[in-house]
Amino acid sequence: MKKFLLAGSLLMLAGCSNSLDTSQLTESKESEDGFIKFYSAPSVDVAIDALPYEVNLPEKLPFKTVGFKSLGITDIGGKGQNPDAQFMASDKKDNNLLLSTTTGNIDYSDSNPEEITLNNGYQAQYTLPNQLDVIVKDVTYSYTLNMSELNENELKDELLKLAEQLAE
Repeated sequence: MKKFLLAGSLLMLAGCSNSLDTSQLTESKESEDGFIKFYSAPSVDVAIDALPYEVNLPEKLPFKTVGFKSLGITDIGGKGQNPDAQFMASDKKDNNLLLSTTTGNIDYSDSNPEEITLNNGYQAQYTLPNQLDVIVKDVTYSYTLNMSELNENELKDELLKLAEQLAE
């Protein structure tokens, strides 16, 4: 009976992991001191599943694309506790959306972002000309939108539309 309880407890702990699951990732680089590790994922789904937090990628983009690609996961600390993930969607006209996710804190000391409350209730930080950060359940989504045909106000409007797609 004790063995069954111990095995069940271990399974529950493994299923509730709060660290990066590297089992399907490929380590592509490591800093000399091992403090930072870089991983690649074979697909966006594998990258999202490996993270210890939920990620919601926007479905409606301001340009036509085949979808997001995983640009990689950076494990700061090398122990899977503070992973950052980068995803990108692009089109043939060089329009692109870079979306980074992290549980780390963003330092705004060198900039003065505009604070915005989104319609979905989340707080956002807009930085000229094309970046918007939104915090959802301790995860920061950093959107960087590059669309040369849009002016600054149009870029901001598109970033806000992207962030409004975040849901709990």
